[in-house]
Amino acid sequence: MAVSPYQVFSNWLFDGMPNSPLPRRTEDVDILKYNSPITNTYVVSLFLRNGKLNNYLNTYFNDINLRYLDKEDLFRFIKKCIQDFRIKKRDLMFYKRTPKVVLYEILRDRMPILKNDDIYLLCDIIEKSENRDSIFESLGLEKPKKIKVKSEKKSSKKNISLDELLSEHFSIMEQK
Repeated sequence: MAVSPYQVFSNWLFDGMPNSPLPRRTEDVDILKYNSPITNTYVVSLFLRNGKLNNYLNTYFNDINLRYLDKEDLFRFIKKCIQDFRIKKRDLMFYKRTPKVVLYEILRDRMPILKNDDIYLLCDIIEKSENRDSIFESLGLEKPKKIKVKSEKKSSKKNISLDELLSEHFSIMEQK
């Protein structure tokens, strides 16, 4: 079973050992990789519910320079902050990961007033609706299906001459 990078990072962050090495390349998970979902911004945003640490991080890290910090140094600094501010694993914010749904994205653009949960509820209602196909067509999500016409095949193949073939498929005019 594959381990998510979030789980690897969280386990390392709260292992209780201040000098433990960063996990690298364990079961196809490398949290220091450039395209890892664990970014500097994500790490800083984990501590929104912890007032003192959140205030400290906002004071010193709430600018564009956060993106230029080395990930390894930032991760070690955050681990030290967790121990200094006595933060437990259960104190972190939980962001529910949702799969990308095309219908949700279109409804979000067309109805910006609705909240995210309301749009997901509307998506469920549309999916279960009897008029699902017509709604999808009106939103431009599904193209109408083309009806395939079966061509009549000649059941028997016979040898025909070139004159018969030309007269059958082309109009031939005689020149004088």
